[in-house]
Amino acid sequence: MPEYGTIAHLIELAIQGERMAETFYHKLAGKFSQHPDVAEFWKGYAAEENGHAHWLIRLRERAGEERLAQPADPEVLQLAERALATPIEALLADVKTLQNAYEIANELEHSETNAVFEFLISYFAEDEQTQTFLRAQLSDHIGRLMIDFPKRLGTGTLRRGIQASEE
Repeated sequence: MPEYGTIAHLIELAIQGERMAETFYHKLAGKFSQHPDVAEFWKGYAAEENGHAHWLIRLRERAGEERLAQPADPEVLQLAERALATPIEALLADVKTLQNAYEIANELEHSETNAVFEFLISYFAEDEQTQTFLRAQLSDHIGRLMIDFPKRLGTGTLRRGIQASEE
């Protein structure tokens, strides 16, 4: 683990957060495997989280040691730590229906993790055009939950009727 409080440490926490989200979405795919369209949606979300982790790894590789050793914003570090505070098993224990899964995913996507990602975009993107592009990618990812979720289950009432399996 990089030295606590540095940009390198913050990036490591962000990578852990993306990996945690990836695992969570893969597990949701398993909990709803009896509904192939829903399982595929969660698998797609997991793949996007994997892509975010790889982006962060490349970001770390391109950053110089001097930049990585700089102190990170303490508030952003706290956000990153809070995003990792709840174990995946605890999140999954609350998933009894598809609506529970949808709500937890919505919370994750609007959580501290994205504030950390936003900070890293601002800190590392050298120009406004790159920042705008990366923010649009992040926004598109968050919006997929509402826009690309299987249309047949587009309301909370319908999602509450779909029970999660124990895997």
